[in-house]
Amino acid sequence: MSTLEQETQLSPFQRYLRTHFHQDDADLVQLQLEAQAAGLPAISIGPEQGKFLQLLVALTGARHVLEIGTLGGYSGAWIARALPAAGRLISLEMNPRHAAFAQGQWNRLGLGATATVISGPALATLPTLTPAAPFDMIFIDADKETYPDYLEWAIRLARPGTAIVLDNVELHGRLVDQAAQDLPHVRAMQRTMTMLASDPRLVSTVVPYVDGLAVTVVRGREG
Repeated sequence: MSTLEQETQLSPFQRYLRTHFHQDDADLVQLQLEAQAAGLPAISIGPEQGKFLQLLVALTGARHVLEIGTLGGYSGAWIARALPAAGRLISLEMNPRHAAFAQGQWNRLGLGATATVISGPALATLPTLTPAAPFDMIFIDADKETYPDYLEWAIRLARPGTAIVLDNVELHGRLVDQAAQDLPHVRAMQRTMTMLASDPRLVSTVVPYVDGLAVTVVRGREG
């Protein structure tokens, strides 16, 4: 669901928070409008999650960030804006048209030197990033059936203390809907959630933003 569509579905308290803390500026509004005009799927994160990612970059002191799933570049813009001058965002996008759109938007926002899109299937491009690792923060918001593989790759490309964020873990209620448990993307998300909850390499929780935002930190060797 796009930011624009979310506006009509906010509670009074959510609208208050968006007005005071999570409001898009003119450039981000333009990005979303141009994405809509270009026919990109209206499934980007909202400004609440964008602000959360921005704060997470600041809290962790992240300088080197990986994003799996670029779409139109909205989430990447939030991340790249929060990075220090020498920071770098690498974003992976399977759809070449979406990748080109996002890079164009980042260039328009003056983020072209900070944020770069790599086009192609993420499971093919992730192994090429080993020389660039470790990343300080990793954001996963892509095809849900591949989340277990993306999470495993994120851990491989991380270091102790790396924050990994995964969007849409609630699957709009299907994660706990007994009638949906046989769906491939639900089974994949169940495996992902089990890994987040029980893998000794991770310490995790879920933030109850729209559709669930899981946050995990890679543990040090001492556990």
